[in-house]
Amino acid sequence: MRLPAPALALALLAACSRGGEPTRLQAAPAARPPATFDWDHPAAALELGPDDVAARLGSFDWTSSIEWTVERQGEDARRVHAVEHHRVRQAATGEFEVHAELDPGLGPGSDSGKEIVWAGGMTYARARYAPWRERPTDRGRDARRFRDESFLAARDVARLLGPALALRPAGDGEALRRRARRVALSLAPGVAPAPAPAHPAGPAPDEDTKRRRAFLDGLRPQGASGELLLDAATGAPLRVRLAATFSVEGDPAARATVEVIGQVKATGGEVAAIAPPKAALPDERKPSGVTNALEAAGLKKRGEEKGKAEPEEDEP
Repeated sequence: MRLPAPALALALLAACSRGGEPTRLQAAPAARPPATFDWDHPAAALELGPDDVAARLGSFDWTSSIEWTVERQGEDARRVHAVEHHRVRQAATGEFEVHAELDPGLGPGSDSGKEIVWAGGMTYARARYAPWRERPTDRGRDARRFRDESFLAARDVARLLGPALALRPAGDGEALRRRARRVALSLAPGVAPAPAPAHPAGPAPDEDTKRRRAFLDGLRPQGASGELLLDAATGAPLRVRLAATFSVEGDPAARATVEVIGQVKATGGEVAAIAPPKAALPDERKPSGVTNALEAAGLKKRGEEKGKAEPEEDEP
């Protein structure tokens, strides 16, 4: 496989989602009591989403950073270093705010970012440097997906490691004035690689997609280290650090490393309430300049589309 380093980075980024801008949203799920945490299976803490953690800790403020490095040795040596920064502010009532920034390491002007707010039954969204806009037809589904992609980065890396990730108790600790339990993360020697992920059915993929899939299917864990700090009362993650190194089957010169560091910065009453952004603009799916030009040319009657509600989205 001959995949340029930038494409390797993008493929690995795709493996751990980092999704697109939400467009169809649904209301937050009803609150439910948290299940008792099973300390015999601490890996379950990495699967806890923001709603689950809020059910255990109350409102919380989470920040994380992810660094990716993908490189190839040899005559065609190349290297790409990408950095992500995330913040999730989650209210116990289900409202939330998400900030995500990505520098893909491709030079000036390549960095990007998105922000999402779900508050007062309305979703607000904006790309980096763009104004806030309402999304009145959103129902929470994709907003939560975007939030979960920011919050669950360590889970996604753990899934790439599969059974090669070993967890063992490492004593007691403390964070945010809460008793905690430490769990050490490492590479389990001699473990077979996880099965390749199933690909969606459909038309045959293009050549670029084939190369990306071959890269992801060929990932082989070479190293892992880190630590989980879990709330002793509930099992909720308070801090996480997970670093992993992968080789690529069929491309011995390729190597990928990733490190995720995240932590809860505040809980309960120390977390500011989630409020709608000020001066948010109304939803606008079509550029007004195009509409105005059509009206001026007599090709579209003024107000022709006003009053026509956007069709309702189907429930997932």
